[in-house]
Amino acid sequence: MRPVSARHMASQLHYLTVQDILWINLQVTENVQTFSYAKLEEATYYQYSYGASNSLIPQAARLLTGFPKLSPLTTGNAQTTFIACLTFLEINGMTIDLTDEKGADWFTDAASKKVDGATAIQSIAKPSTGHHDLEIRKTIRDLVDAYPKTLKALA
Repeated sequence: MRPVSARHMASQLHYLTVQDILWINLQVTENVQTFSYAKLEEATYYQYSYGASNSLIPQAARLLTGFPKLSPLTTGNAQTTFIACLTFLEINGMTIDLTDEKGADWFTDAASKKVDGATAIQSIAKPSTGHHDLEIRKTIRDLVDAYPKTLKALA
């Protein structure tokens, strides 16, 4: 299989839907939450950029720092943002190099803008040289399973 180049990936980005975000929230909180649909839709659209929407790292950084500001869900906004951001990166061909022990600090530093969002993303996301999974729910489940300590700390 031919490696996926960062340039090739960026021209064909895959996005999470509002329904994907709600499903992430259900997985991390284990309960159905109430939410503001308008805020949830706006927060979900932080994945997109103005103009040409084809630059993965800045768009992931917008999601990482923008979603928590709106807090559209009753509970689990930080956990949902964390898993949504990592899912967005993985479905777009990135491999995540972040331990569960460091996940909460990484997220908190980026979400609070102590560390620039793009810098935070670049510190953990590396282009994958192999196949990347576009099964969003499987990717989400795998990430939830990989980061139990982070999700507990962010709760």
